[in-house]
Amino acid sequence: MGATINFEHIYKSYGQTKVIKCVDLDIDDGDFLTILGPSGAGKTTLLKMLAGFEDPTEGEILVNGEDISKKPIHKRNIGMLFQNYALFPHMTVLENVAFPLAIRKVKKAERNELALEMLKKVRLEGYEKRFPRELSGGQQQRVAMARALVFKPSVLLLDEPMAALDKQLRKQMQIEIRKIHDELGITTISVTHDQEEALTMATKVCVMKDGMVEQVATPVEIYERPRSVFCAKFIGEANVVEGQVKKVSGDDVTMNLYDDTLAVIKDKSAKNGKTEYNVGNTVHAVIRPEKIQVVDDKFDGIKFKGKIEQAIYVGDVLKLKVRLECGKSMKVKVFTQYSLNLNEGDIITVGMKQEDMVLVSH
Repeated sequence: MGATINFEHIYKSYGQTKVIKCVDLDIDDGDFLTILGPSGAGKTTLLKMLAGFEDPTEGEILVNGEDISKKPIHKRNIGMLFQNYALFPHMTVLENVAFPLAIRKVKKAERNELALEMLKKVRLEGYEKRFPRELSGGQQQRVAMARALVFKPSVLLLDEPMAALDKQLRKQMQIEIRKIHDELGITTISVTHDQEEALTMATKVCVMKDGMVEQVATPVEIYERPRSVFCAKFIGEANVVEGQVKKVSGDDVTMNLYDDTLAVIKDKSAKNGKTEYNVGNTVHAVIRPEKIQVVDDKFDGIKFKGKIEQAIYVGDVLKLKVRLECGKSMKVKVFTQYSLNLNEGDIITVGMKQEDMVLVSH
C-alpha cells in the first residue's frame, strides 16, 4: 500500500511572504515520517501541498516517481486524518467509513463489506450503527482513521492527529496508530508540535524551522546526534555550551566548557575520521540533562561544583537547576531512586562523560 515521496526544490509563497524555502525531502515506501517544528515552521503547508489543498510556487512533488503537483485532489489516492476528524454527524459510523467508497462509485454491498473490515482493524466492531456524537474522542479518531484508509490509499496524512485528546488517550492512540501503520505498511506523514508524539510514532523525524528542513533522521539519531542547536533544544531538553576549538586531532575536538575546563569531544559527524572544525572556530557542546550525574571527587570525567537553585519532583525524575561556580546554570535530571535527598540550596558536584557530548556548529 505504500509509496515513495520526493519533495524536490519546493518553494511556497503567499505574496511576498515565503513560507517554504527550498525543501528537498525524500520519504521511503512504508516510512512513518513525523514533521516537527514550532508554529509557522511550514509543517502544515507542506502537508497541504502533498494533499493537493495548496500548489507549490516552485518545485515538484513526486509520488512513486510521478509529479502530482498539478493533479486534482481526488486523483492523488491520499488518505487524510484531520485534526477535528471532520466526521459527518448525520451519518452512522458505517456510513462515515464507507463514504469515500461511495464517492468512487463502489457498489453498496461491497463498500459496506470493506467498511466493516476496516472497522475491525481499528477495533470498532459493533459500533457501525452508532453516530459520531455517541462515541468518545478516541473512538471518533479511529472512525476517521478507518475512513482515511478504507479506499486503500498509497499515502496517509495526519494533521495534528492527537490535538483534541487528553494526555492518557493521546499516548494510547499514538501506539494504536503506529500499530495500524506497521500492519498495513502504508507510507504515513504526520504533522505535530509534540516532541514525545514524534519520537513515539515515527520511523523518521523531520525537524523544520522557518520554512526549511533542519534535520531528517530516526528518532534515536535526532535525539542523540542533533545537527544544530535548534534541533538539540527543540527535541527534548539540552544544555548547550558555546566555546572555542582549542585543538584538533583527527575527529577529536578539544574545546573549553563553562569555566574554561577543556573537553575532548569526538565529532560524530566527521567524515573519514577527520573533523571539519579548525582551531579558533566557535562550537557548541550539547549535553542532555539525563547524561549528567551527581558525583563525588573520584568520578573519572569532567566535574563541576555548583549549588542547587531549583529541584522539581516529577515522579520518576528529579529536575535540577544547578548554578555552577562560574555563574552559568545547568539542567540536570536525576532518577528519583538515585536522588540522594537532594534539596534546593545543597552544594553538589555534577559530572559528565566526554563521550556523552555532541558537537554542533550552529
